[in-house]
This record gives sequence, C-alpha cells and structure tokens, in this order.
Amino acid sequence: MSQEKTAVPGMGDGYYSNSNNRLYSRSSTHVNYGDNNRGTIVPGMEQMAPGTRVKEPNDGNTAPVVGFLYSISRQGIGEYWSIHLGTNRIGRSENCSICLKENTVSDIHAELYVKQMKTTRKILASIKDVGSKNGIFVNDEELDYGTHECFNNDLITIGLNYKLLLILIDAEGLGLSVSENFMAVEEEPELPFQPQRNNFNPYDHNSRPVNNGTIAIDGSQDTESGGTRFM
Repeated sequence: MSQEKTAVPGMGDGYYSNSNNRLYSRSSTHVNYGDNNRGTIVPGMEQMAPGTRVKEPNDGNTAPVVGFLYSISRQGIGEYWSIHLGTNRIGRSENCSICLKENTVSDIHAELYVKQMKTTRKILASIKDVGSKNGIFVNDEELDYGTHECFNNDLITIGLNYKLLLILIDAEGLGLSVSENFMAVEEEPELPFQPQRNNFNPYDHNSRPVNNGTIAIDGSQDTESGGTRFM
C-alpha cells in the first residue's frame, strides 16, 4: 500500500494526499449507502445533506414499488423515497414510510394511496391531508381534507418547504419484466478478525520484534518501514 493513500473500510478506493496543501481529495465517487429513510440519496451524488439518512421504511411496507418521490428541497442534493402499492404515510415521524425531517411537516401529515387496476394495469394515485398544520399543495393548488387524485410528474408540496416530484412507473407499458435468465451474484461475507499470535501483547515492548517495520496489532510484521498496514 502506498504511503500516499489511506484506505478506510467502507470508503471505496480511499483518499489521496494532495500536493497543493488540500488535505484530501477523492480518488473516486463511491458512496456508502449503508444506513437508508429520511431519503435515499440519488446515485452519483457525492454528498448527503446534513441529517439525511438512508434506510428502509419503518412501517413494514413490503408491497411492490411502483414509483418514487424526488426532491432537492433540503440543500439541492437529490433524495428519493420509494412509493409502494397501498398506503404510503408521509410525515416527520420515524414511523412514516416517507419521513420528511422538516419543521413545517407534521408528524403524520398525509397519506398517498396507490393502486393498480386489475383490468387495465394502470397505476392510480391520490393524496389526502390527514390533519396537518401547514397543509398540502399539488401543482400550486392548495388541498382541503378530501382525497385528491395525483398524476405522474405532479409537484407535491408537504408543509411549507418540502416540494416533491411524483414519479409513477408503468412497468408493463415500459416493457419492464422479470428476466428468466437472471443470475444473481452473492457477496462473500467478511471474515472476522483473528489474531495470528495467541500470546502477543501489543503493549509489551519486551516482546515486540524489532526490524524497523510496522507491527500490526496481532503481532505480525511483514511490511517494510514507512508503510502503513491495516487489519
């Protein structure tokens, strides 16, 4: 491993030192999407908005995904939320499938209903204000407490500041289907760390081998001096 590169687990190719006195510069745009529900960050975005997490909904909704809500209201950084068949609860509460962490959004603000017609296979959507304080706008039209039909590419404003683009996906109309020959690749599980020396004490200087190299915490020493070894 080169001294100019520091590899951090989970951060792809790591960071390189910069000769122009800029401490670090990315060598790649890999992003770790491990944690996901205040919004999923759109692939290709290098940053998350402060406070944004990526996680699965807490309401247990496992119905098929038929669309998304997309927004850049937080800081211009794209985030999206999956829309499932059935009821999609929108609000500030962690228990909402679409969790919007913004002060003018009520804990339980709205419900987005989505169904697929059995005869035409068409996707239908409607939204309802379930007692919010700051209301809902659809394409700049303020809604009452009734159910309002929604369409693909509608702009829905939740509260005063969260504007979202509604994207409904007609998979069959777009020619999307399950591939009969799809071959999934399973990732190999990471092996737990196992010390190579049973009695090695990294804090006992009398037992440390000395040949000017870097000593790993397990006692192994197979790197040249000046290098950095990661477990």
